[in-house]
Amino acid sequence: MNISLLIVLALMLTKIEFVKVLLLNGEEEERNDRKTGTRKVRNQLVLGGIFGIFCVISDYIGIQVEGALPNARVIGVLSAGFLGGPVSGMTTAVIASIHRYLIFPERISTLACVLAAILHGVIGSWIGYAKKDNRQYSNWFLLVSTFVAEAIHMILILILTRPFNEALVIVKIVLVPMVIINSVGMVIFFSVFKSIFNNEDLKVAVNVSLALRTAERCAPYLGDAETNRESMQKIIDIVMSEHKCVGVAVIREYEFLGRSGAFDSIILDKTSYPRLLAATKTYRTTRISRVPLPEDAFYPLYEKNVIISAPIVRSGEEVLSFVMLARKNAYSYRADIEFGTGIANYFATQLKLVDMEKQKEHLRKAEIKALQSQINPHFLFNALNTISCFCREKPEKARELLMALSSYFRNMLDDIDSSVTLETELEHVKAYLMLEEARFEEHLKIRIEAEPEDLTCRVPNLILQPIVENAVRHGAMKRDKGQVTIRIKKEEKSTMIDVIDNGPGMDKEIVDQLYENGSSQLPHQNEGHGIGMLNVQRRLTGIFGKGAGLQIISGGSGTIVRMIIPNQKERTDEDCGSR
Repeated sequence: MNISLLIVLALMLTKIEFVKVLLLNGEEEERNDRKTGTRKVRNQLVLGGIFGIFCVISDYIGIQVEGALPNARVIGVLSAGFLGGPVSGMTTAVIASIHRYLIFPERISTLACVLAAILHGVIGSWIGYAKKDNRQYSNWFLLVSTFVAEAIHMILILILTRPFNEALVIVKIVLVPMVIINSVGMVIFFSVFKSIFNNEDLKVAVNVSLALRTAERCAPYLGDAETNRESMQKIIDIVMSEHKCVGVAVIREYEFLGRSGAFDSIILDKTSYPRLLAATKTYRTTRISRVPLPEDAFYPLYEKNVIISAPIVRSGEEVLSFVMLARKNAYSYRADIEFGTGIANYFATQLKLVDMEKQKEHLRKAEIKALQSQINPHFLFNALNTISCFCREKPEKARELLMALSSYFRNMLDDIDSSVTLETELEHVKAYLMLEEARFEEHLKIRIEAEPEDLTCRVPNLILQPIVENAVRHGAMKRDKGQVTIRIKKEEKSTMIDVIDNGPGMDKEIVDQLYENGSSQLPHQNEGHGIGMLNVQRRLTGIFGKGAGLQIISGGSGTIVRMIIPNQKERTDEDCGSR
């Protein structure tokens, strides 16, 4: 009978939330304790009272034999200490000892039984306190600790009960049921706990696996789900097939971004907007609703379903709702709630990443537009003025310069996301340099060192132009006799491009800023090394990786800017675009 009572008690305790917390290493209990200051002690007192009631019932259902009362009191007292610690253990011990004294005060073994209950409380409390960080007990530990505790009980009966002959008779009668059976009963009691919580862990693992599998299947469609109804419908179909729920919908304000057939007849407007959605948006927590109002747009769905709404929190104030229908009258909706919350959180994270990628793309395009708009009015004026000077005396030269100017502007307006061969890029640079050489004449000398076989790799369009222009304007032309050298050499794994000038060099601060790829701070514009150099650095590292960024060596005698372009057998235009 006592063993049956133990199993019933174990099953009952597994339904109590704070008992679950105590068995799960006390983590949640500690958090609650920090929040309220008294919840931990209150829970332990309640647990001690529950085990105290078990001890009382155990006294009543025990079978009296020759004045002895075999019972399972030791299991209740020790278990309270093992699970709840000192407060629970001693609470149960006090209840058990007081009841034992009151029910049979005249018996010769009463003093020994009362003292044994107190000692059992001390033993259980000490063990529970010692293992407060991990209250997991092996079967052997439970068996031995209960055996020792009951052995102490038997010894106390022999020491404190008189006459000794009657004490010896009592011990002989209760020795097997109280020492052996109670030790085994303790193992059975905790085994029930373990089996139930192992099943709970298995259910949690299954739900986690289900959520992860669902999220993995939905991931390819999340990128454009908000704007592409087909993608959102794919997501709805995947969730329906995986979770086997009644219905699923994703809602933004009054608009269904996607929905299953159960929501086809639902129309959202200001007058019928569901309180469930309003609460989800306001509190940003998963909500469950069972009680409808007639004016609620979801009212037709409540007859057979419970509605769960989980928030998909976007950047800013926008909150989408992930709504699920679960079949009514289910014993528990916890699995549905956890699944919906997990999927909604995953969607929110992925959509935020999509937003970040879009923002990065917008920023990149803005930087490219800024780069393309860098047509210096002074350069245009000076180029046209130079050409006009050649028109009368050297018309053929003027014609060449006009063609070079046309090529320069055409290149500036081309699609910067495309890729070109290094040979084509160098032709564009030569067009610019032809204009500058004509303008500065003997004050600027250009030298290009490259063989045709060195110019076969593909590079992003307009990648070399800003570097060469910078070398001319802010390097070579700071000298009376300026010189710019472009040296290109193809090696086994990469093509090395050096742009060398004999200018006064770049400030160390500007070089450091250029090395900080991805920094939102631009180099000092007034130093002349502005958005062009920074954009080249970002484009190179974004396309080819950090190893392909600019390498700058600068001093008082000049500056060397080096680009390293990895050699690849095949490289399409898309490869040289943004990633």
